Amino acid sequence: MKLTGWLYEEVEPIWTGYLQQPFVKELGEGTLREESFRFYMIQDYRYLLQYSKVFALGIVKAEDEAMMRRFACMVHETLDGEMDVHKLYMKRLGITEEEIAATKTALANQSYTSYMLEVAFKGDVLDVLTAVLSCAWSYQMIGEHHKNIPGALEHPLYGEWVSGYSSEEYRKGVMDIIDAVNELGVEISSKKEAYLKEIFRKCCIYERDFWEMAYHMDMGD
Repeated sequence: MKLTGWLYEEVEPIWTGYLQQPFVKELGEGTLREESFRFYMIQDYRYLLQYSKVFALGIVKAEDEAMMRRFACMVHETLDGEMDVHKLYMKRLGITEEEIAATKTALANQSYTSYMLEVAFKGDVLDVLTAVLSCAWSYQMIGEHHKNIPGALEHPLYGEWVSGYSSEEYRKGVMDIIDAVNELGVEISSKKEAYLKEIFRKCCIYERDFWEMAYHMDMGD
C-alpha cells in the first residue's frame, strides 16, 4: 500500500464523520443558513492566505527544480484559482475587502494554520505535503459526494461550491499532491511514517473543528 493509503486508513472514521457534520450535510442538501456560509467564506479566505504560505515554504524546502515548480503551481492554483471562486462568492454575498481586513481570524482557524506553518517551518518537503493534503483531499471527497445529491449542483448559492470541489481540474490538483506524497514516501522509516500519520490526523481533526466553527459562527472568544 502507498503512503497515502496508510494515511487514509488512520483517519477514515473522521472523514466519514465530515459528511454528517451539520455544515457539510446542510450545504449538500441546500438548507445551510446563508449567514453561516457567509461566515465560512470570510474565515476560509483568511485560511487560504495562510495555506498558500505553507505551499510557499515547500518551495523553500525543495532541493530540486521540479519539486519547486510543483509547489509554485500549488501556490498559483490556490491564489489564482480557489481564491478567485471565493472572491466571486464574496461579491454575491456583499463581503468587502474592508470587512475581510477588519474581521479577526477565528481561534479554530488560527490554531489550524499555525499548526501547518509550524510543521512546514520545522520539517521537510514530505512534511509540508502531508500537512496540506488533509484539506485538499477531504474537500475533493466532500465535493464528489455532494455532486450526487439531487439538486446540489443546481443550487443557486451552493451549487458553484459543489461544482468547484468536484471538478476534474480540482481533482487533478489534489492528485498532484497525492502523487508527490507517494513518491517521497517510498521506503521511509517507521518513525517517519508514524510522524506523518500524526500530522495528517491532527490536520484532519482541525478540519473537523473548522466545519463546526463555521456552522456555529464561533470566533472562539
